[in-house]
Amino acid sequence: MIKHEAIFTYRAPPPDTGSGVQATAKGRQMPRTRRCVVIGAGVLGACVAARLAEAGIGVTLLERAQPGRAATRSSFAWLNANDKAPRAYHDLNHAGMRAWADLSASLGGAAWYRPAGNIEWAASAPGHTRLAARVRRLAGWGYPARLVDIAEAAELEPSLRLPATVPKVAWFPEEGYLLTEPLVGQLVGLAAQHGVTVLTGEPGRVTGLDGGAGAVRVVRTAAGQLIPADAVVCCAGRWVPELTALAGAACPVPLVPWAEPGAAAPGLVVLAGPVKPPGPARVVHAPDVYLRPHAGGLVHLEAPDAAVDLHTPEADLRRWADELLRRARRAVRGLAGAAVAGYRVCVRPMPADGQSIVGWLPGADGLYVAVTHSGVTLAAHLARLITAELVSGTPAADLAPYRPGRFAAGAPERSGREFGH
Repeated sequence: MIKHEAIFTYRAPPPDTGSGVQATAKGRQMPRTRRCVVIGAGVLGACVAARLAEAGIGVTLLERAQPGRAATRSSFAWLNANDKAPRAYHDLNHAGMRAWADLSASLGGAAWYRPAGNIEWAASAPGHTRLAARVRRLAGWGYPARLVDIAEAAELEPSLRLPATVPKVAWFPEEGYLLTEPLVGQLVGLAAQHGVTVLTGEPGRVTGLDGGAGAVRVVRTAAGQLIPADAVVCCAGRWVPELTALAGAACPVPLVPWAEPGAAAPGLVVLAGPVKPPGPARVVHAPDVYLRPHAGGLVHLEAPDAAVDLHTPEADLRRWADELLRRARRAVRGLAGAAVAGYRVCVRPMPADGQSIVGWLPGADGLYVAVTHSGVTLAAHLARLITAELVSGTPAADLAPYRPGRFAAGAPERSGREFGH
């Protein structure tokens, strides 16, 4: 049985003066948030719902499938601020890493939190030069990162099969990963104990976002339920643009295309096993395959060049899965007797300019959006910032670069960035 305990350490906002309103970032007056609907029960939505409930907000959490079973389930779930420019975005992700450490500690050391560290190396001299430059930059920002020789790398991760030509290996000791299915299960269970109403399947599938009196919105579900809310927080990943369109919002929420053939957002996820000692215990980024331990004696595999989409034939997916396992066997020990245990195409929600999109959506009073490619790393920290904004009405300075208004007509153009893994 899950114990009922504080999910987060929450500092209450200033006392209500009785005005019953809160100011938005542009000075508009909105009713204080007392009832909230959170759409999407992935890792971000589950965190937001749990924190809002702990802050005293009445929350309904809606999920069209089952909690944590969409992109969150398939995520590489790498906790990092490794190659996430610019500096402000790096700092946001670094704060996200610390937020998970704090949350795990508050729950007595959660088994889903794995701060195992990350090892990376390059296959070519130019690649190593770039990797070394990244390590120096990160270390200069106060981020734990250093180059180690092959002998030390072998001590850190005995499973490694490092080529003798590799001069140095990058070591990032504070990085790690999450086991997302037990994590989301615990968060949703604790949220329910704090009073959150959790609706899944047809009762949790949103079919309408209607405007009401003032900023109050009414959420319609496929089961015919009408749920009034002072604020609707949309954390539905790739479905965020479709859902915001239901509200008639003029401001877009542009994501990297994912539905058509050749789309970049989908990625292949492979599970293989059983892993035998000395199998990998840490996150490993080899030049042609990324891997980490998974639950049940398996290993999670991805590759930077596995170009698949939602239209890739099954036979091609299987060939890629077998290829990833072959690459993993070359990178680490413990997989000699392993076989492909499963594979799937995961659609990753990726904002078009590579940066998170978080905040009130212009032209749709009462509708708040939160979508990001770094959802696992950022979820616990974003939940704290989002809750503070909803409860106090005070904009969070850390979220200023990520407002959806940057995509509104007439907004200044912003340069994109390379997508980090």
